[in-house]
Amino acid sequence: MSSVAGKPDLFEYTSGRFLFNEELRHAERRVKFDVDALARVACHSVGRHFKSVASVTKLAEGGFNRVLQVTFNDGYAVLARLSYRTTVPRHHTVASEAATLALLRAHGVPVPKVLAYSPDQTNAVGTEYLILEKLEGAPLSEQWLSLDTKTRVRILRQVVDLERRFMSIHFPASGSLYHRQDLDDSQLFASVSDDIVVGPTAQHEWWYRERASLAVDRGPWNTFQHALKHLPSAI
Repeated sequence: MSSVAGKPDLFEYTSGRFLFNEELRHAERRVKFDVDALARVACHSVGRHFKSVASVTKLAEGGFNRVLQVTFNDGYAVLARLSYRTTVPRHHTVASEAATLALLRAHGVPVPKVLAYSPDQTNAVGTEYLILEKLEGAPLSEQWLSLDTKTRVRILRQVVDLERRFMSIHFPASGSLYHRQDLDDSQLFASVSDDIVVGPTAQHEWWYRERASLAVDRGPWNTFQHALKHLPSAI
């Protein structure tokens, strides 16, 4: 793999400017990690040798995470998603995303396959990560205006079918989804399958800044009344 020296954009936010507190905003989005270790994780997840990695490049970045692309010599690529420091709760968020994608795939929803993940920053990479399959195709937003009415209707029918699949999934409680192994034994959960459970909510608002230290019930909740009862104490 070619050296990543001189490529600080892998660690820094480079997609825009901020009108105020720019230094702080960039610091919040700065993610230091071991690039070689991340490439090795990506290789292991797809059964490839480290020497087959051609490059690690930035693909996109948003409000909560940065997406990198690990490309191999034959053109095959996988994605790596790294959370910013401002993404809270970081462990629960990454763990829940991995479990949610796994459950959706199990119900036939065409989401990226999770090839590897770690919700714990004390790993060889040095930060939490998700390694995802890269789906082929072009974003619908780039194609929509050029499509005829018949094609648009066909696409909308597919969207409705996806919504039907979402609504057909039964959950025993309200909260966020996790693989059982990613929750502490002390945390309450309700089983969805042998591996997937509903645990504490990973919703950002329940953990933002000082809220993370509050001793409040973050779920799972058996009823909406139970959830709404604890909402005021968290916000």
